[in-house]
Amino acid sequence: MAIRGFFRRTAVLVATAATAATLLSACGSDNQVPLRVSSDGTVSMRVAAQVYAKALARTGVWVDVTDEVAGDRRLLERAAEGEVDLFPAFTGDLLTTLTPAPTAVTGDEVATAVNRALPQGVTIGDPASVSNRRQLVVAESLIGTSGLADLSDCAVLPAGLPLVTTGILTSEERRSFEVCRFGSIVDQQSPAQVLAAVRDSRALGTLTGLEAAGTLAGQDAVVAVRSADAGPMAEDLVPVFRSGSIGKSQMKALSRVAGELTTADVVAMSNRVAKGADPAVVASEWVSTHGV
Repeated sequence: MAIRGFFRRTAVLVATAATAATLLSACGSDNQVPLRVSSDGTVSMRVAAQVYAKALARTGVWVDVTDEVAGDRRLLERAAEGEVDLFPAFTGDLLTTLTPAPTAVTGDEVATAVNRALPQGVTIGDPASVSNRRQLVVAESLIGTSGLADLSDCAVLPAGLPLVTTGILTSEERRSFEVCRFGSIVDQQSPAQVLAAVRDSRALGTLTGLEAAGTLAGQDAVVAVRSADAGPMAEDLVPVFRSGSIGKSQMKALSRVAGELTTADVVAMSNRVAKGADPAVVASEWVSTHGV
């Protein structure tokens, strides 16, 4: 009797252990661990983060989205520490954060330099057709009289014109526009104020890529002047992610986003969010519409 009791107790213990092991296995499965997507909290990056998140969720992974409301440096630190799996960023901003005096200018050069400088285990995905590179904006009438076609030839414009800009130009941006021989700088203006100053040919202006896409649409009096090889460094939208967190299916999803998402898309979605729309809903609609 004692022997039979012993075996019964042993069987119960084995069954209990097996059940516990099964529960632990389920709790530790990939499906129970969210892929953590974050952003710096700006409207455009909240939108981009949600677009990446919705595309990743379609691969069957559980995605959790939060807004860090911090700069790229903090997001990079959190990714390196394993606290964030993916966040969107512009390549030029990343390179400036990672490198004291970057010299890369073109999209490929900047992306290569960023990848070399990223913390171990952190990488970037394919760039989308979304650029926030700062652009020179000039009155169409001034373009017509000077024949200016490329930023590198900006010296054909009259010297000493004030340069009106949104935000505050970085030292790299100042150097990039020096070819235009501008006079004083009037900074921290709104995009509308920049256009008003430039429209009468008495000033030059600068706008970021997103600002230009949102402001110059339908404008005939003011145009943007760009150059592939001159001007401020490229600012292409990329996903920054922990390589160990992204599998083949997720990589394909990120590449599909890169092939579809444009500057105009981000501007349009950002405008909706700025007016009160939920970025998750707006991004979900975009992903569904584009079949990403």
